[in-house]
Amino acid sequence: MLNENKYKYLVLLLSAKEVHLYIYDKVNFEKIKLSSADSIEAYERDMPSRMGQFTDASAHKEIVMNNFLHHIDLALGDVLNIYPKVPLFVLGTKRINGHFHQLTKHAKAVTEYIEGNYNDSTMHELKELLAHHILALDFVK
Repeated sequence: MLNENKYKYLVLLLSAKEVHLYIYDKVNFEKIKLSSADSIEAYERDMPSRMGQFTDASAHKEIVMNNFLHHIDLALGDVLNIYPKVPLFVLGTKRINGHFHQLTKHAKAVTEYIEGNYNDSTMHELKELLAHHILALDFVK
C-alpha cells in the first residue's frame, strides 16, 4: 500500500464556508467525501440562538468556525488512516489556516500550509500551484 501511495498527495481546501478534500496524483484530483459536513451552514444551525445583547456576533462566528474546523479535523483522521504517509497540503487563507493549525490533532501529517483564497480556483490552477510545492518536497526527499 505504501508504494501505491508514493506519488499521491492529499489536498485539503479550506475556506470559512466549506471544505473539500482531494487525493491528487499529479494528473487528476479525486474528491474524497469526509464523514463531517462539508459546509459551515450545518454547524450554524446546530448553535443555540443568540440571546439579545449577551452574545457577541464575532464570538459566535468564531465558535461556529472552530466547531466546523474541529469536525473536519476529526474526519481527516479517518482519511489519514486510509492514506498513511501521504503528504498533506492544507490550502486556505491565513486566518483559516491559523485556526486549523491551532486545533488540529494531525499537525505532524501536514506537509505544508499554503496561504491564499483558492475557493474559485480551477483544477488546472491548483495543479500549477501545487507543482512548485511538490517539486520542493521531492527535492527534499
